[in-house]
Amino acid sequence: MNILTDFKNTFRPPSAMEMAARELEAAERSLLESLSAAEYARRMAEYHTDRIHRLTLYLRDARKQEAQKN
Repeated sequence: MNILTDFKNTFRPPSAMEMAARELEAAERSLLESLSAAEYARRMAEYHTDRIHRLTLYLRDARKQEAQKN
């Protein structure tokens, strides 16, 4: 290509296929961001579930020990 053709292509409106390709790429990026956020939320829910289980067991054992002292 020559310089004049490159210059003209810079200012021409994108074709429908070019626009669709850009929109598809944007949609794929959005999906990746959403999947990452969902993974983070799922892991945080697992973390809090494990934390609740651990603390529940701790309190149950602590109450048993306290009851045995009295």
